[in-house]
Formats: sequence, structure tokens, C-alpha cells
Amino acid sequence: MRYLTRPIVAALVALFIVANGGGLVELVIGGILFTLIDLGSRYVVKRVSRT
Repeated sequence: MRYLTRPIVAALVALFIVANGGGLVELVIGGILFTLIDLGSRYVVKRVSRT
């Protein structure tokens, strides 16, 4: 279930950007931000679960 929510959230973010008149540049920036947040949250979860 956890792995299924990431693509759904990414698709919703992309739809939101396009619906607000965003173009390709905004989609790329949104994708980069989403990836950074996702990787950061995984790092925090791993770190917390170790302690």
C-alpha cells in the first residue's frame, strides 16, 4: 500500500500544476521537489527506526 501511494500523489501533483496553467518547466521543478521530499522522508524513517 505504501508504494502505491507515491505514484498517486505524484500524479495528483502533476495534475494540479497543469490545471493551474503550469507548463513543462513547472512539472520538472515539481518532480524534482517531490523526489527530494520523498528521499528525505525515507532517510528520516530509516534513521528513526534505527534508534
